[in-house]
Amino acid sequence: MTKVYNFKNNQVIVDGLIITGYADGDAIQAERNEDKNSQFVGVDGNVTYNQTNNDTGVITLTLKPTSSSLPALKALYKSGKLFNVLIQDTANNVRVTGEDCLFQTWPSFTRGEEAAGLEIPILCAYYKED
Repeated sequence: MTKVYNFKNNQVIVDGLIITGYADGDAIQAERNEDKNSQFVGVDGNVTYNQTNNDTGVITLTLKPTSSSLPALKALYKSGKLFNVLIQDTANNVRVTGEDCLFQTWPSFTRGEEAAGLEIPILCAYYKED
């Protein structure tokens, strides 16, 4: 079966704000901080699986320096308040959520001959992929 991908089928909502003004490349990245499962193999070959209770993750948005979402995100960063993030890929029925989030840092101020993407990492206390 052939499918068509379109970035416009993706939506990120940070503290109720729909984010716009993405840079090119991997504009949205989301991942767990730690594998959910690992193996421990004894010298006799018996396997034990370890399950982690670490449900933290990081969501990184890469925005253009002209993104209209930047002022609201910077105000949220400065406030230090916890917030939630929702990422939806409606075409493929994929959903990522981050609860009790904080910005890890704010991107450095840089300017050059051409505009460059600003990476904004968001730490999630509770990260989940559906």
